[in-house]
Amino acid sequence: MKRCTIILPDAGPINSLWVADRLDLLLELDMRIVVVDAVYDELTSDFSYLKDAEVKDFIDGNSPPFVIERTDIGETERQKRRLGQKLKKNAGELAMVDFISDEGGLERYLRASDPVAILFEDAGLRVFNRPPNLHLISTVGLLRGLEDVGVIASADQVIDEMLHPTKPGRRPEDARKFTDLPDGVDEPAAIGSTWKP
Repeated sequence: MKRCTIILPDAGPINSLWVADRLDLLLELDMRIVVVDAVYDELTSDFSYLKDAEVKDFIDGNSPPFVIERTDIGETERQKRRLGQKLKKNAGELAMVDFISDEGGLERYLRASDPVAILFEDAGLRVFNRPPNLHLISTVGLLRGLEDVGVIASADQVIDEMLHPTKPGRRPEDARKFTDLPDGVDEPAAIGSTWKP
């Protein structure tokens, strides 16, 4: 079993872990974590919102293991932000498509034949022609795995905090919704892969 590089295709997992005040769990994985630039910008651009400021401090203060991957979409959206122009609402999703389809993006990580894990929350995530070294894991699946190896005492406790936020600075509208309860998704790569610490 080979260790994975984690790729975050959307803001969901980081938003959920922030709501539960458990961003630290990403560091427990002890592996490279790739964030697409437009997703990073989406997570960190509104400093009037406590989440954005805390997530920015967390990612910037832990690089590595965090790596920000640049995309054409992300650059275009940053230019618009500098000029005060209207931003695309789905820039993160478009940047991920850009990253997945660009030979310098996801393909560069897959080319090494080492396992790559996509950490996601979007129930609509579909991977066609899935390469044998691609591992799929949802936030709920991640928490179940961390409980299995004793990193956290209870995945249900963390999930409950995500669904019903009580931590300081969290708002009712920060509550998360999961479509993969109770077990989550954890589909190893065909070649064998592990993300657990």
